[in-house]
Amino acid sequence: MVACRSTGLLLCAAFLLATPARAATIADRAECDASADKPELGVAACSRVIDDPSTPMAQRVRAWNNRGVAHFGLHDYDAALADHDEAIKLDPRNAFAHVRHGMAQTEKGEFERAIADINEGLAIDQKYAFALGQRGQAQFKRRLITKKGGWEPAIEDFGEAIKLDPNLLWLYSSRGVAYSNNRQYSLAAVDCGEVIKRDIKNSIGYNCRGVAYEGLKDYGRAVADYDVSIALSPNNAVAYWNRGNARMALRKPDEAIADYDQAIALNPRDFNAFNSRGQAFVVKRERERAIADYTRAIELNPSYVEALNNRGLTYEALNRRIEAIADFHKAQSIDSADKLSRQQLRMFGF
Repeated sequence: MVACRSTGLLLCAAFLLATPARAATIADRAECDASADKPELGVAACSRVIDDPSTPMAQRVRAWNNRGVAHFGLHDYDAALADHDEAIKLDPRNAFAHVRHGMAQTEKGEFERAIADINEGLAIDQKYAFALGQRGQAQFKRRLITKKGGWEPAIEDFGEAIKLDPNLLWLYSSRGVAYSNNRQYSLAAVDCGEVIKRDIKNSIGYNCRGVAYEGLKDYGRAVADYDVSIALSPNNAVAYWNRGNARMALRKPDEAIADYDQAIALNPRDFNAFNSRGQAFVVKRERERAIADYTRAIELNPSYVEALNNRGLTYEALNRRIEAIADFHKAQSIDSADKLSRQQLRMFGF
């Protein structure tokens, strides 16, 4: 350690500035390359590789990309974008950097930018299956969140990616979910079943197929698949929510509420689970508890038209006319094409 007296601060500062950065070790490079699996270690290790002036350019590009992957794993998407920007500056034709940049944009909700970034990667490598799959994810999330467009562009991208690399299992489950959302449940069941056939312990495959069976109104088989999915991955809040919905369809509200409770315990911001539990409480005629759940769902997602309508209907059942009308007006202000709120307002004379 260097000790600096006040009379020699300038000389000391110059000495410190002149001290070379520690050379990256073989272990640093290995930890950097494994950043996707251990992002906390990866960020520090990749930083040491990047800061080592002796690191060759190709390795430096890889280190920037790996650190970006680590930041992505830590949900620091702005840092991921910055790292992939640096990789692109050094190697503008690095398809991986463009695609990972797009993936970070997807997580930030910047779907058009994400698609543009991934298209840059595909312009460099037209047969990049991973890139096509990630463009499918961006198109899927754009439809899911913004309600713009259809599910077909995502389905098409997943399909093209599967042709290029049939061994990427996540492509089948991703397309399966997109098929279910597009009400093509039989096709969804085939894709999700393919995941299970190739990996019998794949919890995502069972959850995916459960959704397809639910769409086909085969609720018993849906619950059975959700059971396996939860056994394989007990912390998957979505699987509990899905199983709750299937149990509601089987007219088992108490069992459904238990599933929604677990989904909320795992993800306290799961507005879908609050809304669904509210519906279960309505079936049990526990309307005040239902209103409390709908209210929480709306707090978490102020544009949640379904929850507003559900709360409005519950207020109406309790003869709380003013509050019901307010909810239906709010739903219409968010989505003027919503039929339920429009119909209810007409019944009230609006």
